[in-house]
Amino acid sequence: MTPTDNDADYDALRVLIECMEQTPPLSAAEVAVLAKKQDTVFARMLETGETWNQASSGPAFLSLHEDAFRDHMKAIDNNLGEQTAIVAGAFSTYLATGEVPAPYYPWRIAVILRRAKMPEVEKRFLAAWCQHFPSGNGVRYAQLLDRYRKMA
Repeated sequence: MTPTDNDADYDALRVLIECMEQTPPLSAAEVAVLAKKQDTVFARMLETGETWNQASSGPAFLSLHEDAFRDHMKAIDNNLGEQTAIVAGAFSTYLATGEVPAPYYPWRIAVILRRAKMPEVEKRFLAAWCQHFPSGNGVRYAQLLDRYRKMA
């Protein structure tokens, strides 16, 4: 990777990419088994009245009130370290629970890398992401795949 003002952010991204490259994709059957284990989260929600994010111990920022959430998202929008940390956490959660990560954060990583003129890193990141999430519910998943295909 090219030296930058914040090498730690790029090092963290490199570690995430390597982790995704070295981790075999989960099969649909494996995801289904993991997702079945999430019944405990539903039970906790019903018992306590917690939101999904609270009951599943998701990132704290997802439980912020709307205005605070929007402010937080604006503040981290172009922060590679924050976006990488979110995707790394979501990928880890996916491997443990089968919960597919939101595509917004990997999209932001791709945008940040494009703006930094790091096409090889962007391509490698997208290849690793698309290896695990070749499809998904929603437009952004398709856009990530299309972005990768155009680079390949």
